[in-house]
Amino acid sequence: MSRKGIEKESITYHPMGLPHGPHPGKIEESLGSEETHELAVMIDTFKPLNMTESSLDLDDEKYPYSWIKS
Repeated sequence: MSRKGIEKESITYHPMGLPHGPHPGKIEESLGSEETHELAVMIDTFKPLNMTESSLDLDDEKYPYSWIKS
Protein backbone atom coordinates (compact mmCIF):
# COMPACT_ATOMS: atom_id res chain seq x y z
CA MET A 1 0.00 0.00 0.00
CA SER A 2 2.85 2.41 0.70
CA ARG A 3 4.51 2.47 -2.70
CA LYS A 4 5.24 0.43 -5.79
CA GLY A 5 8.57 -1.28 -6.39
CA ILE A 6 9.61 -1.75 -2.78
CA GLU A 7 9.73 -5.35 -1.68
CA LYS A 8 10.58 -7.19 1.54
CA GLU A 9 14.05 -6.22 2.83
CA SER A 10 14.38 -3.28 0.43
CA ILE A 11 16.52 -0.29 1.35
CA THR A 12 16.09 3.17 -0.12
CA TYR A 13 18.43 6.11 0.32
CA HIS A 14 17.06 9.65 0.15
CA PRO A 15 19.83 12.27 -0.02
CA MET A 16 18.90 15.75 1.16
CA GLY A 17 17.05 17.60 -1.55
CA LEU A 18 15.40 14.56 -3.13
CA PRO A 19 11.66 15.03 -2.61
CA HIS A 20 9.68 11.84 -2.17
CA GLY A 21 6.29 10.46 -1.22
CA PRO A 22 3.60 9.65 -1.25
CA HIS A 23 3.92 7.49 -4.34
CA PRO A 24 1.48 8.50 -7.11
CA GLY A 25 -1.89 6.80 -6.73
CA LYS A 26 -1.20 5.31 -3.30
CA ILE A 27 -3.33 7.80 -1.35
CA GLU A 28 -6.34 7.01 -3.53
CA GLU A 29 -5.61 3.28 -3.29
CA SER A 30 -5.58 3.48 0.52
CA LEU A 31 -9.01 5.11 0.86
CA GLY A 32 -11.28 2.86 2.88
CA SER A 33 -8.42 0.75 4.22
CA GLU A 34 -8.08 0.44 7.97
CA GLU A 35 -4.56 -0.98 8.23
CA THR A 36 -1.58 -2.36 6.38
CA HIS A 37 0.51 -5.39 7.12
CA GLU A 38 3.73 -3.49 6.48
CA LEU A 39 6.56 -2.23 8.60
CA ALA A 40 8.85 0.54 7.43
CA VAL A 41 11.76 1.98 9.37
CA MET A 42 13.13 5.44 8.66
CA ILE A 43 16.47 6.54 10.05
CA ASP A 44 17.26 10.25 10.27
CA THR A 45 20.89 11.13 10.77
CA PHE A 46 22.47 14.34 11.97
CA LYS A 47 25.32 13.96 9.49
CA PRO A 48 25.27 12.81 5.86
CA LEU A 49 25.70 9.12 5.12
CA ASN A 50 28.47 8.06 2.77
CA MET A 51 27.75 5.43 0.16
CA THR A 52 30.16 2.51 -0.10
CA GLU A 53 31.59 1.21 -3.35
CA SER A 54 29.39 -1.89 -3.11
CA SER A 55 26.25 0.21 -2.64
CA LEU A 56 27.08 2.17 -5.79
CA ASP A 57 27.03 -1.12 -7.71
CA LEU A 58 23.42 -1.65 -6.55
CA ASP A 59 22.22 1.86 -7.38
CA ASP A 60 19.03 2.06 -9.45
CA GLU A 61 19.50 5.23 -11.48
CA LYS A 62 15.77 5.31 -12.30
CA TYR A 63 14.68 5.31 -8.63
CA PRO A 64 14.43 9.12 -8.22
CA TYR A 65 12.05 9.21 -11.19
CA SER A 66 9.79 6.52 -9.68
CA TRP A 67 8.09 9.24 -7.64
CA ILE A 68 6.79 10.92 -10.79
CA LYS A 69 3.32 9.92 -11.95
CA SER A 70 3.60 8.26 -15.35
